[in-house]
Amino acid sequence: MTSSTALVRRRSVRRGVVVLALTTAALGSGVAYAAWTSSGTGSATTKAGTALAPVVAAGAVTTGTLYPGGTGDAVVTVSNPNPYPVRVTSIAPNGAGTCGVTFAERFPGTQLAAKSAPVAITFSVTMSVDAPNSCQGATIDVPVTVTIASGTGA
Repeated sequence: MTSSTALVRRRSVRRGVVVLALTTAALGSGVAYAAWTSSGTGSATTKAGTALAPVVAAGAVTTGTLYPGGTGDAVVTVSNPNPYPVRVTSIAPNGAGTCGVTFAERFPGTQLAAKSAPVAITFSVTMSVDAPNSCQGATIDVPVTVTIASGTGA
């Protein structure tokens, strides 16, 4: 038979082992917690790209037949050389057109995919009433500035 002193000692030893195990587990998890939540400071760098101008092929060419005081269509062909989509925000006059041909600035909002193929955009042009006779049968240049913006939003 086991004495009561021996039973008390065994229980004390068991409690000591349990307390030691719990203490070790708590300290061990604290070290693991610290390892998982460590941090440091510093900086990262990156470089922004440079926007490329839209490619306006051969300016704008009048389609159809214009006459003094008449209105017709002009087509400008635009492509996007950038690696991201853009939209055409405006087509504006860029100097005096030949034969008194003018147009008001347009805001077409035409979407152009990244590295797009040329897209034709039509707009109205008007020939002045006092266009000279030398304009008859002439190819009419309509100088334009095409402005684009990154993204496809409005």
